[in-house]
Amino acid sequence: MLSIWIGAIDQGLAYAGLALGVYLTLRVLNFADITVDGSFALGGGSAALLLTQQVAPPLALLVAAGLGALAGLVTGLIHTRLGVNDLFAGILTTTGLYSITLRLMGRSNIPLTNVPLGLGSDGQWLIALLLAMGGLIVLLALLLRTDLGLALRAIGNNPVMARANGISTRRGLCLGIAAGNALVALAGALVALYQGFADVTMGIGSLILGLGAVIVGESVLRPRSVTWALLAVVVGSVLFRAMIALALQLGMDPVDLKLATALLLLAALGLGRLRLPGLSAPGGER
Repeated sequence: MLSIWIGAIDQGLAYAGLALGVYLTLRVLNFADITVDGSFALGGGSAALLLTQQVAPPLALLVAAGLGALAGLVTGLIHTRLGVNDLFAGILTTTGLYSITLRLMGRSNIPLTNVPLGLGSDGQWLIALLLAMGGLIVLLALLLRTDLGLALRAIGNNPVMARANGISTRRGLCLGIAAGNALVALAGALVALYQGFADVTMGIGSLILGLGAVIVGESVLRPRSVTWALLAVVVGSVLFRAMIALALQLGMDPVDLKLATALLLLAALGLGRLRLPGLSAPGGER
C-alpha cells in the first residue's frame, strides 16, 4: 500500500517539470503553447536514446532539455517573426516534432529496463526527484526576480506597456517559450527514466495535464507570491497523480483511467473558474 502512494508521489514529481513549463508559458507569458505535447515526447525519446548508448543520465537530461528549448524557440520564432497565431504556431511545431522524435528514436518505443540508473527503489527516486524539483523551484524563483524575469512577467501582463518601456516582446517571448519547453522536455526525460521506457506518443495531452496540475495547485495553496506559485504547481502535480492512484485503489478499472483523468481535469478547470483568492492574478501577486 505504501509503495503505491510513494510511486504516485514519484510520478507527480516527475511530471512537475511539465507543470512548471506550462506555468511559465501560460501564466507568466500568457501564451497558450501546444508545443509542450511535442517537446515532452522529444525529451523522453532523446534521453532514452542517449541512455541506451551508455551516455550518463545527467548529460542525457541536459541534452533533452536543450532539445526542448530549441523546439520552444522554433514556436516563438514562428509566432513573432511570421505573425502566426500562438495556438497555430504550437500546432505546427508539435506536428513536425512527431516525425523528428520518431526519426530520432528510430522506432516508436525504446525500453530502458536494462539501463542502470542507480535508483532502484521508489524511496531513492523520491529523494532524487525532491532534490531536482526543489532546485528547479529555486532556480525559477530567482530567474523571475531578475530584470529578465520581470521583463517576462511584464510581457505576459501588458505587452503594450512592456514595449513602451523598451522591452523587446519578440525576444522575451522566444526566450520564455524556449525555457518553458526546456522544463517540459526535462519532465519527459524524467518520466521516461522513471517508467522504464519512452514512447513517441507519450506527449499526447501534456498541455491539459500540465494545466490541470497548475489549477489544482493554485486552488489548494492559493499562492500570493511567485515562489509560492511555483511550489503550488509542483504540489498540484503530486496531488493530481495521487487522485489517480486513489481512483485505482478504490477499484477503478485501468481501462477507465483516461475517463477518470478527463473528469479530474474537468473538475480542476471548474475550480479554476471560481475566482478563488490567488487565482485572479496569474502567478500570484506581481
